[in-house]
Amino acid sequence: MPMTTNEAAETLRDITRTERRSASAYGYGEASPHLILWGLVWAVGYTFAWLRPQWNWTWLALAVLGSLGSFWIGARARAGKRAGYDWRFGATFAAVFLFIAALFAVMPPHTNNQAGAFFPILVALGYALVGIWARGWRMTLLGAAVAALTLFGFFALPAQFAPWMAVVGGGGLILGGFWLRSV
Repeated sequence: MPMTTNEAAETLRDITRTERRSASAYGYGEASPHLILWGLVWAVGYTFAWLRPQWNWTWLALAVLGSLGSFWIGARARAGKRAGYDWRFGATFAAVFLFIAALFAVMPPHTNNQAGAFFPILVALGYALVGIWARGWRMTLLGAAVAALTLFGFFALPAQFAPWMAVVGGGGLILGGFWLRSV
């Protein structure tokens, strides 16, 4: 018995929904280990910022280690797959780095809390944009949560901002990574 036009249309809609869910789940699975890694970096970095604020170099060391860890995670995920990464990823990383350096040169933060809030808000924007463009509502929600918790800590808990970000920022990313993994 042949399929009706309505049945065919409904089948195509089901296929499209399944494809979208599958792509989101794949993207979440790819993002999960990066979130867990950077959650650990944030937890350690903000803990050092709280306990040893004079050790400003720890953030630089953690950023380098976190970046190397992210590249390693990405390389492992791409092993045996068709290479879809090219020079644009490195160029994007360099452009963002230069943008941040130029922004800080023009408008330097006057307090440690300002610098400590800038990066999580920038990361939150990145997560929200990835979620919007990839139709991954969980990434958008994670970005909104990171931004809201960062702003709350910055304005409501200025004296406890570093430990707040160690627990809430780092812990939130780690939990977010496990949440994405559970899809």
